[in-house]
Amino acid sequence: MGRKFALIALSMLLTIAALEIGWRFYVANFGSEIQRALYLYSREEIAAKTSLFRALPFVNYGLSPAHHEVSAQGYRGPEVEIPKPPDVFRIVSLGGSTTYGAFLDSYEKTYPHQLQLALADDYGLDHIEVINAGVQLYSSWESSVNFMLRILDLEPDLITVYHAVNDLETRLVSPEVYGGGYEARGTWQLPDNELPASALQRLVMRKLGQSVQLEFGLNDYFAIAANIGKCRVATDLPEPVCRTLDMTVEDLFSANPPIYFERNLGNIISVAQPLGIEVLLLTWAYSPYHYETPFGDVMRHEVFQREIASHNEIIRGLAAARGTLFLDLARQMPIDREYWFNGMHKTLTGTRQMARQMADYLVSSGALN
Repeated sequence: MGRKFALIALSMLLTIAALEIGWRFYVANFGSEIQRALYLYSREEIAAKTSLFRALPFVNYGLSPAHHEVSAQGYRGPEVEIPKPPDVFRIVSLGGSTTYGAFLDSYEKTYPHQLQLALADDYGLDHIEVINAGVQLYSSWESSVNFMLRILDLEPDLITVYHAVNDLETRLVSPEVYGGGYEARGTWQLPDNELPASALQRLVMRKLGQSVQLEFGLNDYFAIAANIGKCRVATDLPEPVCRTLDMTVEDLFSANPPIYFERNLGNIISVAQPLGIEVLLLTWAYSPYHYETPFGDVMRHEVFQREIASHNEIIRGLAAARGTLFLDLARQMPIDREYWFNGMHKTLTGTRQMARQMADYLVSSGALN
């Protein structure tokens, strides 16, 4: 009886092993990339192959070259030639999601690429290359470090700096931990929900209705320390509310002034100017209307409008004091709905308008001579 039971158990194990091997062979050789992710890849491999983002030293994270729209150097757009060809005038645009071009389905629709097209088509300056160094959720903190440690390798002749709104988030933390950097966002980590090693087990799990997450957003990667006291803001109310701290949004802004925003922009200028790199500072533009789109209710609130105005005043002051190039985009950019996706991020019509204003200014200033 015992021998018969052992033979049955052995037969079942061999059958399971054969099914495992057969399923793995089929998926590996004939399955789609999605099937390989579902049944073969580890959690780290899925993140590396499907995520737009990757971990980077000192700046926490950046864009992943594995993404089809990201260059080998980690910038949205085509490959970048290093060293820079001698006949190329290279502009690098620093910023967050409004520079990266969130909600635009192609890098060609972002304002850095539209700037390159405007300079070539309107002014015949086809030797000018514009690289998009914007990364979603980057504040001036990340861009200043990224500029010193990575972007200088691109040998820019000129950089454009377009920051303000993400620096509001760095200020929405408990005043006792306010440091202008990662406190509000947390540190990078891989998602910890590991997957079974068995492809057959994953198939059974799928048949039973269990899903496998294949795409990861930024919030999937960040771990925020419990003592940070980050303000979780609700913007879908008549006035924005901080749900996690016993302080109002306005009180937090008052307690945490934008001193680090000014410092970070000043550091970028201090590194760039001695190297002969021109700096173009832009005030941050927005539309104050309510939009029925993601984040479309943020900039309708007066408290955010006031703080953006204070950041823009810092930009104006730095440009005057440090002798940088300066475009007051906030006073020139139309606020009509056709230009905006959600009041912060622009449509293609908006990026083209912004690019034309930048091109006109750069040519008239003589910075491209």
